[in-house]
Amino acid sequence: MRSEKICQNAQYTFKYNSSMGRHGWLRLTPAYSVRLVEEILSDLEYSPQCVLEPFSGTGTTELVCANKGVSSFALEINPFLVWLGNAKLKMYSSQKIEEFLRVAEFIAEKIESYTPSELPPIYNIHRWWGKAQADFLAKLKTAIKTVEDNEMQQLLAVAFCRIVIELSNAAFNHVSTSFKETDDSIFSIEVGKDTFLSVCNMVACGASMQPLVSSKVIHHDARSIPEQYNGTYDTVITSPPYPNRISYIRELRPYMYWTDFLETSDQASELDWQTIGGTWGKATSLLSTWESEGSLPHYVYDIAKQIASADNKSAGLMANYVMKYFEDMRLHLSAVYNGLKSKGKVFYIIGNSNFYGVTVPAERIYVDLMRDIGFDKPEYRIVRKRNCNKQLYEFVVTAQKA
Repeated sequence: MRSEKICQNAQYTFKYNSSMGRHGWLRLTPAYSVRLVEEILSDLEYSPQCVLEPFSGTGTTELVCANKGVSSFALEINPFLVWLGNAKLKMYSSQKIEEFLRVAEFIAEKIESYTPSELPPIYNIHRWWGKAQADFLAKLKTAIKTVEDNEMQQLLAVAFCRIVIELSNAAFNHVSTSFKETDDSIFSIEVGKDTFLSVCNMVACGASMQPLVSSKVIHHDARSIPEQYNGTYDTVITSPPYPNRISYIRELRPYMYWTDFLETSDQASELDWQTIGGTWGKATSLLSTWESEGSLPHYVYDIAKQIASADNKSAGLMANYVMKYFEDMRLHLSAVYNGLKSKGKVFYIIGNSNFYGVTVPAERIYVDLMRDIGFDKPEYRIVRKRNCNKQLYEFVVTAQKA
């Protein structure tokens, strides 16, 4: 099935979203493609009455649905992403967007007069931003907080999040974040102003592309479905975290610290532990003492034993990680099945993984979990080859409720 002809298909990654209006407001590598969601919707042999996205992330599924006039709702455990998703889904009047741009111009003109806010407690912060860039961002944060109109402040905050990364020395093109050398000589207040206004224009352009129907993101753990929504959805389109041990909030930390969604590293690691398969900071130590419930297909435990026997100090921890990830997903899939309407369909965009040469076939495990739970005709297809490892692929796993 895995032929050499399978390509990386960048149109099915976050790169495709960069020029797609509100979808391009914030660049996050784990985000999946607008095009893939559109294709899934267009291939349905029925008109969905309500779509559930239980792992909202950057809001891709629900925004595609809203733009197509399809009713939907989403769940998300990270409060920052709940805020971002709802900002993307909001309907902004043309008058509000024009006012937003006027206020942005005023802030840029007066930026030097604002007292800088306290810098966020990010470890070694000047590795992320030079002193001049950090001071500019701190003044910009103060300026945005003086705006009393909630919708306008929301748009300014979206622009602020974008400029936080555009002025940083960070690159998220690998599992570990890399940094370029700080050079304050190439930054000036004028550069900061121009960057800010350019970003605001981009945000305004996206805000002017109004959704056809309203939608919302609810702050909720995807291991269950809010009781009031059971029986309301007939389709699920989502991309949960992959079983690859990458910290759930790795790329989100700079945004979350600057916007006060995070204040301490303990809060960050606690959030990672609450997520499906989270493994960063406190989550790592908790994972080391975690014990399996034994609810998975037997071969998953065989895979975990192979991982645990690898010649690596973290092998046992990674074995626990794999088991916990799929036990969490079993809870989630059971909750989705119970709340899904009869004949409803689910679509999960998921990637496999590899630990110490041992492949974890997530696509097969998802299919078997779905079958055990009661889904009808679970199956998977390959979407693309991932560029990080020749053995890694991305799949769409589908099933139906009988």
